[in-house]
Amino acid sequence: MFKKHGLILTVALLCGACGNPQSENTKVENAGEMHQNLAFAAHRTLDRYHRAAAEARFDEYFGLMADSSIFVGTDAREHWRKSAFMDYARPHFDHGQAWTMRAVERHLHFSVDSNLVWFEELLETRMKLCRGSGVMSRHGQNWLIEQYVLSATVPNSLMQEVIEIKQQFDDSLLNEIQRMNHK
Repeated sequence: MFKKHGLILTVALLCGACGNPQSENTKVENAGEMHQNLAFAAHRTLDRYHRAAAEARFDEYFGLMADSSIFVGTDAREHWRKSAFMDYARPHFDHGQAWTMRAVERHLHFSVDSNLVWFEELLETRMKLCRGSGVMSRHGQNWLIEQYVLSATVPNSLMQEVIEIKQQFDDSLLNEIQRMNHK
């Protein structure tokens, strides 16, 4: 009996307050359309971001990043605030040779209020397959990249070889980080 009343209460809360069920269905359909539009805009933002780098369009590339954004590169030492990343990237863009990354697969995950989207994408790059992931925030119908993380992918079957190749570098960097943390 309680479950039945609970169900009726839930239905009343979802449909009863808005008048007729037809208008509620319209709201649901519009919410679905709005979500599709937001997803389309998020995909478009990431595609424009990659195209702007490939075509060395500095202002467009960095215009798609929030002022407080962070770019994390494949090197363990690459953790760039936007202004520092701009300084690093400017010579590459000025010479018309930024970087080319093309998404071959992408997944979007929206927050409940649809104001944030987490994404991960598999990228074709000069380094072969890489993974891009990050967060974008919504500003009206537009998205700005808050964080972008670029990672090299390593097949599990090759991981031991990669570990051996980078062991000396990683050990040295770990020692340096530990020294800095103990000062």
